[in-house]
Amino acid sequence: MALLYDIQSLLERYLTKLVRNPTLLATNLATPLLFLFLFSQLLTKFSVFPGVSGSYLAYLTPGIVMLNAMISAPQGGVSIANDLNSGFLSKLMLTQVSRPAILLGRLLTDVFVVVVQSFMTIVVAIAMGVTIATGIPGILLMLVTAAFFELALSGIFLAIGMKSRKTETISAISGVLFFPLIFVSSAVFPTSFFPAWAQTVSRYNPVSYASNVTRALVQGGLTWSTLVSAYTAIGLIALVAFAATLYQFRKVVS
Repeated sequence: MALLYDIQSLLERYLTKLVRNPTLLATNLATPLLFLFLFSQLLTKFSVFPGVSGSYLAYLTPGIVMLNAMISAPQGGVSIANDLNSGFLSKLMLTQVSRPAILLGRLLTDVFVVVVQSFMTIVVAIAMGVTIATGIPGILLMLVTAAFFELALSGIFLAIGMKSRKTETISAISGVLFFPLIFVSSAVFPTSFFPAWAQTVSRYNPVSYASNVTRALVQGGLTWSTLVSAYTAIGLIALVAFAATLYQFRKVVS
């Protein structure tokens, strides 16, 4: 019970900080909707490419859901770096707070944010004319997939944040890492549009695995192989990320 109470307290702290920063809050909520609107309007002619079933908006929506996870993931690293530099984490260590709760509270905050972002994205996409072929169960599984992907990515940036303690480093790495991952994948563009080398890269890109699952939920036709391959890829990333996070956390608390 003490662990749950500590997680709840830290979750409330992180969410309160987010709410008290209206610029950050508005950016978190508006960015995925801006991408959804701009890409769906500017690139609507991609509907004619092989691999796009129906409208380009229906193709794009799952990719934006995955983009939500990628946008939110670095914030965990930024937050823990700020807590280290401000001395808050050192003071927290002097209390009786559960050590696992420090990481779990941050991770659950990131999951909560991405679930809200993704739900808003799906609702707006439906309002714009997208039909979710798998209905409410499909929407729920889309949110679960986004949350799982967020956890894996957040683990990476928590480790980077504890190692570097510099928010500039986190921002730089996220920019260099995410742009190739999102654009050389099936998230935003149909891979039939890509040159041969990019199609090969996209085939092994974890963003493509995650996007393909959510796209199958939107368009219908989800198979066990697609689901298992996606969750295996995300799970491997999460395993490596959390190993690095725990290693860095032990160095911080020791």
